[in-house]
Amino acid sequence: MTQSSTSVAIVGGGLAGLCAARRLTDAGVGCTIFEAGDRVGGRVATDTVDGFLLDRGFQVFLTSYPEARRVLDYEGLEPHEFLSGSLVRWSGRMYTIADPWRQPLEGMKSLFTPVMRLGDATKLARLRQDAIERTRTGAAAEPDQSTLRYLKGLGLSSEVIARFFTPFFGGVFLDSELATSRSMFDVVFAMVATGRAALPARGMAAIPEQLRAGLPPDMVRTHSSVRRVGPGAVELASGEQVRASHIIVATDAAEAASLSPIRPRVTWHGCTTIYFAADQAPFAEPVLVLNGDGLASGPVNHVAVPSNVAPSYAPPGAALVSATVLGVPATQESTLLEQARQQLTGWFGPGVGAWRHLRTDRIPHALPAYRLSRAPNAGAAERVDETVFACGDYLENPSINGAMLSGRRAAGQVLARLGVAAAAG
Repeated sequence: MTQSSTSVAIVGGGLAGLCAARRLTDAGVGCTIFEAGDRVGGRVATDTVDGFLLDRGFQVFLTSYPEARRVLDYEGLEPHEFLSGSLVRWSGRMYTIADPWRQPLEGMKSLFTPVMRLGDATKLARLRQDAIERTRTGAAAEPDQSTLRYLKGLGLSSEVIARFFTPFFGGVFLDSELATSRSMFDVVFAMVATGRAALPARGMAAIPEQLRAGLPPDMVRTHSSVRRVGPGAVELASGEQVRASHIIVATDAAEAASLSPIRPRVTWHGCTTIYFAADQAPFAEPVLVLNGDGLASGPVNHVAVPSNVAPSYAPPGAALVSATVLGVPATQESTLLEQARQQLTGWFGPGVGAWRHLRTDRIPHALPAYRLSRAPNAGAAERVDETVFACGDYLENPSINGAMLSGRRAAGQVLARLGVAAAAG
């Protein structure tokens, strides 16, 4: 039986595991990441198909994420930003909804669309101020409640809730009912209000790739599935035993439960993203198009043209179109594709029929649900026992920022156990 050793064994090379490794390395503590797959990044991945960059499901990066600002080199990512605002498809027409704090004139015009009412303006201002302040101070929402109930309680019109908030934040949370905790809504709303949604020039996979590039080259072992975590050691599927003084389990919740005593109560939101190649973009703006008619009108919740945002997402003379469906319908792929084409033809015209289907990503475990009171894992510590710790966005909040923060905190717990002063960052 092969044996080896490392100071800290990190199981899983997603964003949480990479950020744990970064903090340990910065503090001078050796570690090894054991990743079952052929790449790092976990759910954050990008593939190249016929010259197009296809992220594994439609994803964006919010430039205001505090943890990302702490650890990432934004210039190296070459982020390309969406405009603040959206196009809303409702009742046969497109309406522009702009951020009045960044585009005052367009924002004022938005108040005179069927998507919202004049009275929504002051309520949106209050919502924005409260979300930013609560996120800045870390104050908990009292009482916690669903996002939908919170928006209704503010007195926002039924029009703006149904035609903007439901498709937009339903797309962010992958939650068409807006049952997500208001606490999570506050965080995301503040991040959107103070930053931009962006796409790295080389796709979302550029984020974990940059994190890996900052680690010693031999620190990450891919194709190294761990089948058991025990006191002072991990056992790989190959039978190799790796001794370690401490272990960080940085897998998803289900894998963490199979490897350690941690028993997080996690439910998942899924999504389905359909990618098309088009000769011409159906619209020119770097924005999302939201389904303001509701999902009864068709399966697609929102559409983006990533190549409008970052031209590198498509080869010259072509456009990449993504259409996102909330959940993973049991419908056969050919039927879902036809339903989506029919819906989008109504939005953009008969040219949709010429779009070439590139790929459909069905992702049942796309994002951990974040229900009331941070639901199941509120205050969950990263420490599993004296030498085993866990991290992941399911222990913090379901986002890139949550995964990174959880990884750093788990590493901090290990450093405290080792009596090592943690390096800043």
